Amino acid sequence: GVSATRCRNIWCTCNNHSNQVCKMISDPEVTNNARQLCSILLTSSEIADRDKGKNEEADRDKGKNEDLSKDLYQDLLAWALFANRKELAGVFWSKCENPLLTAIMASSVLKNMATKVHTGKDRKLHEDLTQHSRLFEKRALELQNILYDEDEKGCMSLVNSVDDIWGMSVGPIECAYENGMVDVIGHPCVQRLLSKIWYNDSAVQFPQWFKSLCCYGRGHRRFENMKKAWSSPAMTFAVHYFVVLVLLVIYSAFILMDIKSENALRGIGAYEFMLHFWILLDLLEEVLLRHLRSFLLFKMPKVRLVAYLKDFWKLLAWLSYIIIIAAFMVRIVSADEYKRTEIRLYSLGLFIMYMRFLKSMLVLTYFGPKIIMIGKMLKELIQFSWILFIFIMCAGVLYHSNMYPHHYDMWPSHGTGAHYWRLWKIMSLPYWQIYGELFLDDLKGENNSNGSCTFIQSEWESDPSIERCVEYDWAIMIIAAIYMLLSNLLLVNLVIALFSYRFEEVQNNSDRLWKFWRYSIISDYSKRFPIPLNVPLHIFDVIRTLYRPKRAYDHKKCIDGTCLPFDLLIDIQSKHAARCLFEEKNEKTP
Repeated sequence: GVSATRCRNIWCTCNNHSNQVCKMISDPEVTNNARQLCSILLTSSEIADRDKGKNEEADRDKGKNEDLSKDLYQDLLAWALFANRKELAGVFWSKCENPLLTAIMASSVLKNMATKVHTGKDRKLHEDLTQHSRLFEKRALELQNILYDEDEKGCMSLVNSVDDIWGMSVGPIECAYENGMVDVIGHPCVQRLLSKIWYNDSAVQFPQWFKSLCCYGRGHRRFENMKKAWSSPAMTFAVHYFVVLVLLVIYSAFILMDIKSENALRGIGAYEFMLHFWILLDLLEEVLLRHLRSFLLFKMPKVRLVAYLKDFWKLLAWLSYIIIIAAFMVRIVSADEYKRTEIRLYSLGLFIMYMRFLKSMLVLTYFGPKIIMIGKMLKELIQFSWILFIFIMCAGVLYHSNMYPHHYDMWPSHGTGAHYWRLWKIMSLPYWQIYGELFLDDLKGENNSNGSCTFIQSEWESDPSIERCVEYDWAIMIIAAIYMLLSNLLLVNLVIALFSYRFEEVQNNSDRLWKFWRYSIISDYSKRFPIPLNVPLHIFDVIRTLYRPKRAYDHKKCIDGTCLPFDLLIDIQSKHAARCLFEEKNEKTP
């Protein structure tokens, strides 16, 4: 709990008295536990670096009273959130130094608490916490509206500025994206900021940006706009995916050619060399260079592996690296029996590379929602596939037991591969029946006379390539009739209904969802360089950053874009949090 000393005068607005209350606290264990719990609930956020230098510690000691007063309301807000005390949480939030970021983080904490409670099946508490979370999200949106109407540039800078809340260093748009706050990311302020970053402040729309590339315009600013356009994240994105498109053509040509297994290292052609060279540079860009650059700039993020792998596109990237590298290792073995395995791995890698190319369409207004729709339907299909798997296995076992009674050799071991296992025979027939392939001739045993099977047990046991003939029984057709009724009429139509629901859901929210995912693309390509120029450009960028004059608030940005001095950003929002609370009270009063 919270000590009586701390809660004695929680309604006091006097800074001197707040400092006095803070000094009376002798045991910081409660506040540390509260901050630790907040950091656990916000697992994706970057933890503030606690290994500060001695100079920074001296600066903090110098302003200790001010920091204690600032942290007081943050800690009391955390207590009110954990206790689900809505009115007290609103009062403490209005006293915090950075109410916009605090509202977003409070909403995220409550949302994650509600998710954990929902897992515990406490429905009433889940609804209360969800409602409380939406209240703070509403406050954040109202604060964004007020600040954007009053000072557009200041509001754009504010949502892009990093601050320390509950011991975590995070920015408003970063926290909102990590916790799925679609409306906060879709706010005109954030979208305008993202457009400025995407085109490097050279244009507001694609046609203007394209004209800026060609030095279109009048006056001395046209050369400046052209320089900005060519160095913008949009240009990085365009160059990167143009190279990827060329690589896909090269990769496809490489797969269609006769891949020679012997003398693999000396037999590597131009297509294969360019493929592996690009994969190596892309792997360096994804893992080493970006993290090494962050380390040299003292910004090394401590991101958990689970949170990293939640990004579907990063997971696809890692799968492509692993599969293509595995294919190359198989190629080095230079054995004829592994030649087909090598081609299979390269083919699977090509398929994943084509899927990765779909990410380029996320930035387009028309194709972006369609890609999001495909992702949601794929997630729905994967979840539903467990039900399909149960039906397929049930029907397959019933088919096999009646078509091939007393079949003892389910796992042939006479020097054969896994493709001769009877498991595939059990699953294949009911699986293809879902798509309308009835196999009635096979079920009735009418193909027994074509010479491709045998009734002699010693023959099909000694040679797995020889198929056993079907022993027809009337029960087989009854099983097929019931299974086809359930699978084709019930399960397939249920999947179609689920897809229709997801389609309507995404279609109705296509603009909001596209704006949300647009942030991830712009944030990513504002920090990277196109391949194959990434290695020298990263080295040059690190050297330039280390030696250029650095302003005090340069490190306070989420992504490269608009940023003003942090003290100014705090001043422009200090008076509006109380106004939001006052308007809430007026709405509740009849």
